[in-house]
Amino acid sequence: MNMTLNNIFSQFVPSINFFIPITLIAIIINIVWFFFINIKNWLPTRFNKISNSLIQISVNTIFQQANPNAAPWLLPLSSVFLFVLSVNIIGLLPYAFTSTSHMSITFSLGVPLWMAVNILGFYLAFNSRLGHLVPQGTPSYLIPLLIVIETVSFLAQPIALGLRLAANLTAGHLLIFLLSTAAWALLNSPAIALITSIVLILLFILEIGVACVQAFVFTALINFYLNQNL
Repeated sequence: MNMTLNNIFSQFVPSINFFIPITLIAIIINIVWFFFINIKNWLPTRFNKISNSLIQISVNTIFQQANPNAAPWLLPLSSVFLFVLSVNIIGLLPYAFTSTSHMSITFSLGVPLWMAVNILGFYLAFNSRLGHLVPQGTPSYLIPLLIVIETVSFLAQPIALGLRLAANLTAGHLLIFLLSTAAWALLNSPAIALITSIVLILLFILEIGVACVQAFVFTALINFYLNQNL
């Protein structure tokens, strides 16, 4: 069997099933599952206990070093974490489309949040924020160079925020796509196809972990930028 790869990035094109975009189905599933974690009875179900425990552990891990002044931000940042995590996980389902593998989505999430925390920081302590550009005790001849370096580092924060999430997810999805195509093309060689399938399964399990870690890193970076401005 010949293996043909017309376009390695074709997996990122939204698929359509029965004239309905798979992305729309994924978004509906993403919204509907919140109804299952809503406690309607006096006693919570096992699913409620498990989901609440996972959410509590995740939130405690992300905000374990949060500034007390950042308390009003914990709820929106927790919502961002759950949203990114659910989209990442749903994107691993067959025929699903991972929206967070596109930089247009990740930058649309990261840049407004980065701007919000920095505008807040400049509003609360304008002189202090400017003082971060030049550390105390810097020789006068190094001040212009440090200002340029710190400014570039400051402007690179939203780029790293959006690029990190999209790049890591894209790399993992491409590997899964290549291995699944190779396993299908090597059916004439059962031994090699079996080894490739085992590697594919292990890589898929690893991608589940990567999806969780990337959601954590994305939210933790925003929390870190927030703590710098408070």
